[in-house]
Amino acid sequence: MINPGDKTPEFRLPSTTGQPVTLGGLSASGRVLLVFVAAECPTSRLALERLEPLAEPLREADVALVAVHEDLPDVAARTMARCRATFLTLSEPEPYATSAAFGLSTVPTAVLVGRDGRAEVVVSGWDAEAYDRLASRVGLSVGQVTQQEPRYKPGCAAKNTYDAAMLKATRGADFDLHEELFERGWTDGLPVIPPTRERVDRMLGGVNAAESLGLVPPGLGEVTLERLAACAVLAGCHPSYFPVVRAAAEAALDPGFNLHGLTNTTHSCGPVLIVNGPVRAGIGMNSGINALGGWNRANATIGRAIRLLIGLTGGGRPGGLDRATQGQPGKISFCFAENEEASPWESLAVSRGFAPDESVVTLYCGDGPMCVSNHYARDPEEIIVSLAEAGGTAFCSNLYPIAAQTVFVIGPEHAASLKAAGWSKREVAERIFEAAKQRAGDLRRGEQIGLLAGVPDDMLVSKWTVADEIVLLVAGGPAGRFSSILPPWVGFGMGSQMVSRRVDWQQVI
Repeated sequence: MINPGDKTPEFRLPSTTGQPVTLGGLSASGRVLLVFVAAECPTSRLALERLEPLAEPLREADVALVAVHEDLPDVAARTMARCRATFLTLSEPEPYATSAAFGLSTVPTAVLVGRDGRAEVVVSGWDAEAYDRLASRVGLSVGQVTQQEPRYKPGCAAKNTYDAAMLKATRGADFDLHEELFERGWTDGLPVIPPTRERVDRMLGGVNAAESLGLVPPGLGEVTLERLAACAVLAGCHPSYFPVVRAAAEAALDPGFNLHGLTNTTHSCGPVLIVNGPVRAGIGMNSGINALGGWNRANATIGRAIRLLIGLTGGGRPGGLDRATQGQPGKISFCFAENEEASPWESLAVSRGFAPDESVVTLYCGDGPMCVSNHYARDPEEIIVSLAEAGGTAFCSNLYPIAAQTVFVIGPEHAASLKAAGWSKREVAERIFEAAKQRAGDLRRGEQIGLLAGVPDDMLVSKWTVADEIVLLVAGGPAGRFSSILPPWVGFGMGSQMVSRRVDWQQVI
């Protein structure tokens, strides 16, 4: 063990910021207080917490406080964050030659190195009285370093004292890759797939990894195809899904979609991905029974990849830049395919100007689905009334008009009844628009924002400003007369518009 008066050995170690640091470079500016620690040692973590308040006073006394971790850089950084310690952090790799050169047998061990490179004070374990004396030696008038208990606590064996078998056993016992990814904050609360180099390369499928798609609001991190592929791997996507993920990311970054507002709003909305065209069957997406639910890998993971992109690259995480008051499950993933085969009308993509044989993903800013059940009506007008009355409650039951696109997911049985009446998709939208109208006088309560100011009480007002804001598509299974409404985010001049992008399906043929 190094003793006071001994010459300290030189070292060159990486910092958690990536820059190498030498002891000679540190001591050139004054004394250095090295604190050797390890993440799994409770006494080490105690020392880091207790020494943090000394970092600034020591700096003012020309003493650099430095933590030397017997851990990988990521583990060292995470340990410092957990201990709320902010001072310089170095990482010592196996076989812990620096610890061995200092003769360490215990962590934590603190060594005060003078300008001449010699050890002045050595403290093993946590010893508050010894740190009091050390503080006085460097001229600090801080009194007791801490009055908290314990004032003394022995440390743990330094890793340089482990034999090879013990080091291997320790790595196996301490390291859990999936827990590591949780600790890094790379998840949405559910387990993720580690984005290894091999997995990311398979996801990219030979495209240019460095190609940039732009900046991801609201935090404005840059998304390269490599980073997007990493998010797709984390989400559990198969490589064949990546063209859809890429097109969806491009749609999300379109200014009209307003990803910044979608993320920052206190509303519960999230991105809803709707897929059309041949790619649906090609990657096995679900458009039928439980299409809006889980248990389909493509549906679940494509939507999740976009949410991870927003959270990891755009900084849109709850409590940070994601300010949703309550949120909803769709903010983990909400992606489904339209059931074009069961639809009596043109698909959503065709309605938006694409050819029937093109693969398209459309992004919509919406809430979770509101189920509309009408099992008994065979008169299509009654189905219209059910849809209109449910649609009238979207966002707020008495807020008229909302002036926002609103998606109606029509179940196949309802769609068949509406088509049997001879109505086109446009005619169904117009009928819902008319049936949703209410007297202005019946709406004068709650959240109005002045929209009906000066309007006569007997004037009929629709939920939407024009019928084109009612967006119809078909999804779901063949049994059960259900439809759903996906309420919109109502931004009043700063909301979101649906954005569609063609999927380059040729990449996965």
